[in-house]
Amino acid sequence: MTSIDEPTRRLSYLVIANGMVVLIIGLLAGIMLIFSLLDAVTLWPLPVWEVTVPGSTRGWQAAHVGGILNGVMIAGAALLMSHLELTGRRAFWVGWGMIITGWANTLFYWSGNFAPNRGLSVAETPFGAGDFAGTLAFLGGGSGMVFTFIAVSILALAALEKFRAA
Repeated sequence: MTSIDEPTRRLSYLVIANGMVVLIIGLLAGIMLIFSLLDAVTLWPLPVWEVTVPGSTRGWQAAHVGGILNGVMIAGAALLMSHLELTGRRAFWVGWGMIITGWANTLFYWSGNFAPNRGLSVAETPFGAGDFAGTLAFLGGGSGMVFTFIAVSILALAALEKFRAA
């Protein structure tokens, strides 16, 4: 068992909880993917509701797989925080960096699915025009990416420190 302080332990639990909620949202995107593929809401034994599901099949695939992988990454990072015995500022940056990452990426996947430009810019891209959904996706995902790099870099450096000390 690793020895970390109580604030770090509590933060790691919060990170895991956020990761699991992000994962659940990814699973919900999988249900939307099914409805998108079928062009209907089908919940057996209820009647089929012929509807046009907003977004694209490609977008729902990305939100599904991305949400699941982000949830696993976030929970894994929380476990690494404990295993690498991070405390203080490093634990804070990894923990909150991963929480921000999860929600920023969720915003990116879901908003980008409704954006003509796929959320790759606030302006027009080869995929389509910029709009509010595209701006949300781009700014959310872009800002979250910074926190992802910070958190992962701290984890990598902490692991190298443990390697050198071993």
